[in-house]
Amino acid sequence: MPSHKDERDRILASTYLDGIGTRSLAEIRSMRTECQEAEVALSYLRRLIQGRLDIVHTYLSHSGSGGTPDLAALVDDLPGILSSGPGRPPGPGHLPQLLTPDTEESDLTAELDAVLGAHEIGTLSELGTDELNVLAGRLEAIESRVSADRRALHERIDALQAELVDRHKTGRASVDGLLS
Repeated sequence: MPSHKDERDRILASTYLDGIGTRSLAEIRSMRTECQEAEVALSYLRRLIQGRLDIVHTYLSHSGSGGTPDLAALVDDLPGILSSGPGRPPGPGHLPQLLTPDTEESDLTAELDAVLGAHEIGTLSELGTDELNVLAGRLEAIESRVSADRRALHERIDALQAELVDRHKTGRASVDGLLS
């Protein structure tokens, strides 16, 4: 069975959409579904990264004021900390089709845990400003890569969707095919 990284690399390869015009509707739909599933998994992972990054930034903001947040106070403030991050872009948004993405064995999840595992968050108060800045930089680097991969997946999803729409508009696909 291919790894998450192998699957992601296959989907993100520059040749993934080659020959799209000659593929069947079923193949295009299947490709779109696998891209959507990969995007949902990366979106979930990105939210995990951003949550950990928000917590690190909270510690950084307290270290600049000469104090460190109390762990109990941090837990109490967690909903506000996690909701104060970057806002959502304008637009209608959408609900993911896959509500429980398979990220447990992901190479990116392992990388995130190696940088800052969930069990290590309680030890952030022991780190100095320089160490917190290094940690934030490492998290930001992972987030940047995940965001770039998500953008590439969105481009593929859009291209596949456009091909499906074009086929229906031009009559190369039947309405019966749309309903199946």
